[in-house]
Amino acid sequence: MIEFLRTKRIPINGKLPPLRELSDKFNVSLSTMRKAVLSLEESGELVVKHGSGIYVVDKQGELVVETTILRPCRKNKTLCIIDSFAEGDFEGHYLDNFVLSEALQGAKEACQKAKWGLKVLSFVIGEGEQAILSKIDECKESIALLVVSQHFLGLMDDVEKMGIPAVVLGPLGKNICKNEVCIDLFEAGMLAGDHLAKLGHQKVLYLGQDPAVAKSSHLRHSGFCYAHKKAFPQGQIHEVFIPDVTVSSQVRQLFLDSAKKTLNIIDSVSAIFIASEQIALIVVPYLLQHGVRIPQSVSLVTLDNSRFARLFTPTWTSVDLNRPGAAMAAFDILSNCENGQPVSSTSKHIVSSQLVVRESAIAHNLTEIK
Repeated sequence: MIEFLRTKRIPINGKLPPLRELSDKFNVSLSTMRKAVLSLEESGELVVKHGSGIYVVDKQGELVVETTILRPCRKNKTLCIIDSFAEGDFEGHYLDNFVLSEALQGAKEACQKAKWGLKVLSFVIGEGEQAILSKIDECKESIALLVVSQHFLGLMDDVEKMGIPAVVLGPLGKNICKNEVCIDLFEAGMLAGDHLAKLGHQKVLYLGQDPAVAKSSHLRHSGFCYAHKKAFPQGQIHEVFIPDVTVSSQVRQLFLDSAKKTLNIIDSVSAIFIASEQIALIVVPYLLQHGVRIPQSVSLVTLDNSRFARLFTPTWTSVDLNRPGAAMAAFDILSNCENGQPVSSTSKHIVSSQLVVRESAIAHNLTEIK
């Protein structure tokens, strides 16, 4: 029954077919269907209005969180950034969400110049898809979408049917949207691998999310390995992969587990590439607490170039993904749609990364002999 409600995408406050029709559909007795409806009413999924019918409960307030950043000037549109979070983990998700915070930075600048509004619509993964579609449908004439959540990709066809301009900030997958702004993560991985190779580090460690889980993880890993192996065909790349989870408390534990694995390998390498500064924020302090000296014991390159890269001592050499620039490029595509360019037109934009050299990576011959 719950699957029926989701797959049929019955609108919020929408009326269900009569009980007898439902019992025929599910091939159960009328009494069994009454019990099912009663159970769903008790769980808050449905409401029975005697003399009127059975309706889907409006749980949108629980399943979609709306955060207004800028209010639009009269007659101007609002850019909605679409994000997602695990149930009960809204605050944890936003604590260190570099993708969202940096996309917001670029989007805010673009919206201020164009006098657009800006808001974030965040939905519960696996539960809030119908609710966010209803929310979007309510204001479809006045919004454009910037999608940063891979969990929204299955709804892109619905968005296109509504005629809403939308751009995906990726890479999140293959052929997911006609309008897409992609950060070149293969290039980002290459920049890190090439830099460590030029410093003479033949034995290195790659620490990041499992490449088999997501396209973005695969590209970072592939680019790094390609550049390093090109320089050192006989070199060694040790790897610590982190499984994909959505709940922040589980994420932190997995990062800590990866820090322990890294410590066990540290004597076998002279440099580490940590493919996300969310991971580095857990791993680096753990290594420092256990006597690892950066860069004297091991050189470090990270990916993201967040504000934290400049706060640690030594400061981190890092690959800047230019997410603010990517968000601004996405806004340009959306504003063109607003100015008369057809929504169905195809636009692909690639954003390059840049290596920012600081203090955490030194030449191999300067590293302490292990």
